[in-house]
Amino acid sequence: MKKKLCLIIISLLALGVLSACQDEKKQTIPEGFYPYEKSEVKSVVQELSFQPELPGFIPMKVEILVSDKYVVEDSNMEALDISFYTRNNDLLSIQFYDGIRKQQTVDPEKVNISENIEGKYMDNSFAKTLTWIKSGITYQMTFRPSSTNTNQQAASVTKSDLIKVAQSF
Repeated sequence: MKKKLCLIIISLLALGVLSACQDEKKQTIPEGFYPYEKSEVKSVVQELSFQPELPGFIPMKVEILVSDKYVVEDSNMEALDISFYTRNNDLLSIQFYDGIRKQQTVDPEKVNISENIEGKYMDNSFAKTLTWIKSGITYQMTFRPSSTNTNQQAASVTKSDLIKVAQSF
């Protein structure tokens, strides 16, 4: 009887260690990407009537984080905008829409975010934008480098970087 109890306890402890390792893997931030203040973002998300997923990391070091909850006028769709600013005023904006929002884009490039999620990517002289729909929520991530920034790190945020961030949701 004692052996069975010991075996059960050891199994539970091993399971706990394994699940902790899994959580640790989820939190791993790839080289060239950065953490952000998730608790601040989570508190804003809790105020929404829908629960969007959040990125595990972002492609730039954040100095200022600004959030804005609003309703899209033409559709009465609840939305949230979270804007991440660098010290040099580069901007990564992530917008979350409660529902499927049709984007009026001209000839976007189709990209694979995951096996079953396709995104639309656009790159113009002002911004790089990646849009996708997951579980009935529309996500739109836009990167705009500062017009006065000569820092090459900002210029190095690529389509691949935005896709990697989208995969971290």
